[in-house]
Amino acid sequence: MSNIHHINLAGIDLNLLVVFDALMTEQNVTRAALRLGLSQPATSNALARLRNLMEDELFVRKTTGLSPTPKAITLAQQLRPALQQIQSALLEPPYFEPATSDRVFAIGMSDYVEFILLPRLVETVQVIAPNISWQIRSGERQKLLTLLDKGEVDLVCGIFPEKNSLHQEQFLFDEVYCCLCRQAHPRIGSSLSIEDYLAESHLLVSIQEDRVGRVDTLLAQKNLQRHIAVSIPHFLIAPFILAQSNLLATLPQRVALTFTQSQSLKLLPVPLSMEGFSVFMRWHQSTDNIPADEWLRALITQVSNAI
Repeated sequence: MSNIHHINLAGIDLNLLVVFDALMTEQNVTRAALRLGLSQPATSNALARLRNLMEDELFVRKTTGLSPTPKAITLAQQLRPALQQIQSALLEPPYFEPATSDRVFAIGMSDYVEFILLPRLVETVQVIAPNISWQIRSGERQKLLTLLDKGEVDLVCGIFPEKNSLHQEQFLFDEVYCCLCRQAHPRIGSSLSIEDYLAESHLLVSIQEDRVGRVDTLLAQKNLQRHIAVSIPHFLIAPFILAQSNLLATLPQRVALTFTQSQSLKLLPVPLSMEGFSVFMRWHQSTDNIPADEWLRALITQVSNAI
């Protein structure tokens, strides 16, 4: 991007950058045109001007659409935060009044965070900001981070070990694991040895919809293995399966405790050394000083502190 330093911004149609962002998002000229409310020829013309300006093809045609060049990817990483900040500055009022606002907040959450945080968040907001609405987007970690980078969510909550210089983050709370089975389990009493643990069949909750969880990775390091009888992608059905079977599950403790309130289940310590995890809230730095987003982050922090 060294040639950009010699470009006179006064002579550039900055709408080209909006077209570029739409092309990066859609990777298809027709869909980008629809997104922008332009004709396909106008969008193609804008792409030609962008190519001339950047002295790069930017997008290469493939059977599935347009594929960005390395230069286009680098340009997008630098432009998108700036475009989001400009949009926010134009659309957001200089203050935010939650009691009267009808703002729709979009939040990305893992299944676990939805289960633990969302009911308490909704309960709190109905009292202090009754007209506010929520759009929850769920999925695995990389999907949530992609939604954040595209500006499709205001923030995300979950487990995010990867760092990103364009993101800000804040710790919310820690979680540990425990075992859960039905009270009338014929073989498991008030304690659980590693031998007993491995002898049982297990229920796994895996958002990746596979048959390998944190426990299995840990066991493999010790040359041990458990039998996964059922793997499910969400927590919702787990307590009912456990209550009506002799399966054993290793779950986040807050989730397990909630399950015991509605089903005849019992908690036991995990019979192996297993680290818990930390839940974080992450947002794009372009929304750092927007009043509505500041209020949202403060609210989530407050609710998390009470969990």
